[in-house]
Amino acid sequence: MQTFKENETFAHSYLLCRFDTCYLIDPSHDLEAMYQALNGRTLAGLLITHAHHDHVNLIGEFEVPIYIHLDDAHLLFEDQYNGYGSHTHPYKRKNLNFQYVSNHTKLPLADQFIEVFHTPGHTKGSVCFYYDQKLFTGDTLFKGSVGRHDLYSGSLPELRKSVLFLGTLPGNVKIYPGHDETSTMRNEHKNNPFYVKWLKQTTK
Repeated sequence: MQTFKENETFAHSYLLCRFDTCYLIDPSHDLEAMYQALNGRTLAGLLITHAHHDHVNLIGEFEVPIYIHLDDAHLLFEDQYNGYGSHTHPYKRKNLNFQYVSNHTKLPLADQFIEVFHTPGHTKGSVCFYYDQKLFTGDTLFKGSVGRHDLYSGSLPELRKSVLFLGTLPGNVKIYPGHDETSTMRNEHKNNPFYVKWLKQTTK
């Protein structure tokens, strides 16, 4: 696995490979480095956690399927809501091959699978990708925090439900978010104030 670290404009991107097959999660920046990291291996698709501009800027640069939840696909083209604002999105609809995922969709990666968790809250179509005890959370769950819910199609009740669901995963699961540092589920169980508070509310 390789991480393309965030900068002031764009989120982390991740290259996930097994044998000669790879997926790119949230391809946002550093295109040349991504091609170098592929190193001749097959790119099977792009995995999109949600459709905000800082996670999807390079989706038009690869001729591969784009795996995204249907509830977020339209957001790619609504620049007043996806973060592009007055800057038009750089990709064209006619060039994009969407493959829609839903909760518990399993995508083959060589002899294994990547599982999709639909985790609405930051956006309606937000998803996380789970593979080999690694959880790629986009802007749903961060180290010690959670994503915003006050943007277009966000929802605090849905975010709460999604974070509590993710909290049912084992403590040794490593969390790779869209921004900031990595974490573990064990750390979030103990130290994430949102998770701790919401879990207490469910047990009262």
